[in-house]
Amino acid sequence: MSGPEQHDLGMLLAACCQRLVRNVIGELATVGYGHLTPSQSLTVLFIGDGLDTVTQLADRLGMTTQAISKICATLHTEGLLGRQANAGDGRVRRLELTAEGRRAVEAMRAAGAAAEQAWVDLVGAETLGVVRGALAAFALAPQGTSASPVHIRFA
Repeated sequence: MSGPEQHDLGMLLAACCQRLVRNVIGELATVGYGHLTPSQSLTVLFIGDGLDTVTQLADRLGMTTQAISKICATLHTEGLLGRQANAGDGRVRRLELTAEGRRAVEAMRAAGAAAEQAWVDLVGAETLGVVRGALAAFALAPQGTSASPVHIRFA
């Protein structure tokens, strides 16, 4: 037997994630954002969702503040990100998307919607709804103390 139940769940999830990321990054390339890495793309998305400090981004992405600072410096140089001094704390800079950064977020969301639609076309909306619910339940469940701090990068 070689049906889907014979494949390792972790490997299937990793392969799905990698395929989704590659599809989104590929779509971004067609609209002028092919230079963005997955980490840069996620940083732009999270800033678009309201995270506005390097510390918040580092926590969400599981990266060091130094790595996020470097990503933000690149995004700033490329015109996607603005950095403003924080009146309350001079050590902290508030991050905000530029108009170009907001266009990049719109492109990413459109690419994500297209990737999701491809999944719906493949398995149906009801099945994808069940998959989404199962993934959310697992992803949002409290983690045990033995969980490793290792983060898998997909590209």
